[in-house]
This record gives sequence, C-alpha cells and structure tokens, in this order.
Amino acid sequence: MRGKQGMKGILFAVLGGVFLTLQSTANAAIGERLGTWQAAALTQGTGFAAALLIVWLTGDKSWKKLGQVKMRYRFGGAFAAFIIFSNITAFHHNGAAVTVSSVLIAQIVVTLIMEQAGWFGTTPIRIRTPQWIGIALMITGILCLSF
Repeated sequence: MRGKQGMKGILFAVLGGVFLTLQSTANAAIGERLGTWQAAALTQGTGFAAALLIVWLTGDKSWKKLGQVKMRYRFGGAFAAFIIFSNITAFHHNGAAVTVSSVLIAQIVVTLIMEQAGWFGTTPIRIRTPQWIGIALMITGILCLSF
C-alpha cells in the first residue's frame, strides 16, 4: 500500500461495499414489486444515466479512447444484469447477511484464481496455505450465519 493512495483506495473500496449492499437491498425491494429482470433493467438504466451525468459534469473526455479498449472488455457491463439478477434472487432466498458474505467470498476466490493464472495481464501469484485457510474460515462463517 502506498500511503495516501492506499488509504484512498481503501476508502473507495469501503464505499463500494456500502453502496453495493444498499443497491442490493433496494434491488430486492424493486424485484418484489416489479420482477427480478425488471429490477435489473431499472437499476442498470438509472446507473447508466448517473454515470453519464458524472462524466458530463466532470468534463471528462477519456471516453473518446474507447477504440483502445479490446472488444471483449467493452461488454463487461452486461455482466451487471446477471449480477443484479443473482443478488436479488439470493436476497429473497437467504437474506442480506448471507448474500453479501457469499458474494464477497465468491469475489475473493475468483480473484485469487485469476491472479494465480495471471489473467488480464497481472503477474501470476502463488496461493499459499494461509490464503486457503482464510477462505475456509470465511465459508465456515457463512455456514454459521445460515444455520
């Protein structure tokens, strides 16, 4: 971690976690009234509008570099529809705590696998026993929340 930059990164990660939880809760409420895919469409539509507004207000013109982004990465936002659908469905079945915990563990496991394989240009890492023990403890925590 690099001093102020590291702290800034942690702050944004915490804010991301807070907003993800708030969004998931709101999506579950919307999904109960409109339907799950409708909630995903509404959420993505309002998120798209908010992001465009922020880009416009900041005067950021970096979107003009879209041609430099590989085609396979341009559709990453489409994953959001499945993320939202999965979260809404999980919230209805498991509640907030188990859903958020499960999402977090899934993100950590997939990220470790991606880093171990060196995907997306990252330097491959070796996953050691302490990381696997940590994941096992987190999974145990979910089981404790579930029963």
